Amino acid sequence: HPTSPTLFTFTRRLLLSPTPNNATTMTATNSEEILVLYGSQTGNSEGAAQEICSLLPTKVLLPCTTITARVMHLDDFLELEKAAWTRLVIIVCSSYGVGQAPIGARKFRDFCDAILEPQFSKSGTEGKLLEGVNFALLGLGDSHYTTYFHNPTTIHKALTAVGATHIGELGKADASGTGDMEQSKVIDRWITNIWGDLAKVVAAEAPQQEVLDRARDETWGMCLELFPEWKPTKNYAAMAALYVPLLGVIVAILAHLFLSGSWAQ
Repeated sequence: HPTSPTLFTFTRRLLLSPTPNNATTMTATNSEEILVLYGSQTGNSEGAAQEICSLLPTKVLLPCTTITARVMHLDDFLELEKAAWTRLVIIVCSSYGVGQAPIGARKFRDFCDAILEPQFSKSGTEGKLLEGVNFALLGLGDSHYTTYFHNPTTIHKALTAVGATHIGELGKADASGTGDMEQSKVIDRWITNIWGDLAKVVAAEAPQQEVLDRARDETWGMCLELFPEWKPTKNYAAMAALYVPLLGVIVAILAHLFLSGSWAQ
């Protein structure tokens, strides 16, 4: 049967119609990285951090946004990443001993303690250092110790003191908890409940990049004052590794010339 003029006209208009203005927006994809930072003495905090990191890309789902995640020690974030803050970080950390920081978080604790020193509040940086940074915090410990939550509390107090915004519930997972408050159950509930809070941050308008750059630069500057060993130095070992073999070759050539008599010719 011949094509209906009406159908032909409709098809032609459909094919020739301009692309909607929002078509590019609908297909464009933004990428956002979320950092999961931890300190762990017995492995419980590390396990929770690894789990959160693996679930993030599938649990924080937003149109046109791809979530990526990395997990690392809090100390490595400061030293190796040079405190490159993203607008959203998740911290999982326990207390060890008498309220001390666990493995992988001791330098970060020193950083937090420095923030809470009276002289820091007089520097004019208080309330501004981590402006634009949002953080969720899951703390672990054992209530058999009077200082069981001291380290997570210190981290929370320090970060909020310099302008970071705490989101979600402050997780308190007690190794001595029983029943519904058993540590593993508290961790599972915290993880389940945090996704919505994280999604709200990602959906909100992002801070200007210079805001996060300033947070990075000022944090790194503090770290270099606190930990002078992190300052770049001349690598004399590498220089020696380069020149010592060369010197050996020169000595060998001179010895050969001397012993062969070529030196006197």
